[in-house]
Amino acid sequence: MRDPAAALRFESDLVIRELYRPLPAQHFLYSELAQRWVEEKRLVPFHWLDAGQRVASRRVAFVSQPSEWCDAQLFAAAKLTLQLQVEAIEAGFDLKDGSAWNVIFDGCRPVFCDLLSFEALHDRRWWAFGQYARHFLLPLLASRRAGFQGRHGFAVWRDGMPPEAARRMLGWTALWSRYGLLLVRPKVAAHSSVAVEGVGDRYSFGEVQSFRRRLQAALDWQLQGLLPRTKDVPGWVDYEQDRPHYGGQSLSCKRQLVAEWLQELAPDWVLDLGCNTGEFTRLALAQGAHVIAADSDHDCIQQLFLANENHARLHPLVVSLDDLRAARGWAGSEFIGLEQRLDACADVVLMLALVHHLAIGSAIPLREVASFAYHCTRHALIVELLDEDDPQLIALCNQRRRLPHEFSLTLQRDAFVAAGFSIVAEHRLDGAARSLLLLRK
Repeated sequence: MRDPAAALRFESDLVIRELYRPLPAQHFLYSELAQRWVEEKRLVPFHWLDAGQRVASRRVAFVSQPSEWCDAQLFAAAKLTLQLQVEAIEAGFDLKDGSAWNVIFDGCRPVFCDLLSFEALHDRRWWAFGQYARHFLLPLLASRRAGFQGRHGFAVWRDGMPPEAARRMLGWTALWSRYGLLLVRPKVAAHSSVAVEGVGDRYSFGEVQSFRRRLQAALDWQLQGLLPRTKDVPGWVDYEQDRPHYGGQSLSCKRQLVAEWLQELAPDWVLDLGCNTGEFTRLALAQGAHVIAADSDHDCIQQLFLANENHARLHPLVVSLDDLRAARGWAGSEFIGLEQRLDACADVVLMLALVHHLAIGSAIPLREVASFAYHCTRHALIVELLDEDDPQLIALCNQRRRLPHEFSLTLQRDAFVAAGFSIVAEHRLDGAARSLLLLRK
């Protein structure tokens, strides 16, 4: 939308850029480098319409946003951006934007999507440096040193974390690190941090390239110091190995039933809500489905992403289902909200051991939980419901001063039927006070 060179228009399966003026013959899009990046799946594929007046790309089936990425995804996007910039410099081009919004994930693979972000290299200064720092380096630094995950920064600032905010968050000790210049003198850093008083034509092309190589090497050094680490802390990351509330063969029965139902339904797309580290996501992937895997636990999603880097059919999201991000940007239409992106996004939705967390833990009425599931799925829902004597349900009720009978199995079933589902199959999990249901719209 904000591209100064073209207007952006979306069709059912295409993204079309309508150019304000024809591009010169030596433009990046006509280069061998652009074609090579497309072949390497690092740049979105594109083709020309109307004798070069419009350029079109296929729409990626599901697009996540930086406010929904784990730190490892943000790092992957930063690494891709820097790699492309390094290669562009060698070919005589320059990246004029350093924005995280210019990277989309096609599955778990980062792909650069802003086709018009490259121009001819002519200046020692990298004008996009300040934006690159706000969108990548400072959010990753704040996450690593202050525990403020990168995604939170994009929820607050659309154009990345301001240096002043990072400085207050990190404290003065950060000034003596390799990132100190970003916090104290962002304008000097943005102009390559050394004598940059002149314009590009005061230097030969070789001098410009040489200077930029040194700058990019310094940026790579900074970025490598921010490689995300999954923290070894107790919580949902350990959930797959520690589930005392499943007794006997209940857990293996649950896995078998979900696998059988997925095989029977043969979905092209699955939405796994509350996926944890992806135990049932992996079952859906094994069946050949594309999977949108969503969980509020950052480290769970990071573990899932790192274990499946470049997987073409996995779309991980760090999201709190009780606080979905709305549309944002100009007139609330620039970046589509997650609720709209999840609407009818999957053939099958998985809600396994999740309903009680939303209905009791987050105090969302059962009817609203069921209605949300109804709107997310195109066809079917596999849901796990807890009996009122389940220890997990009782513990949540005690914490929230609710009564277990308010969430009886009958009331939960009735909420999903009232939302528009019919019950196809129901199985009690022996050894656990839980039932697994297959529902259809």
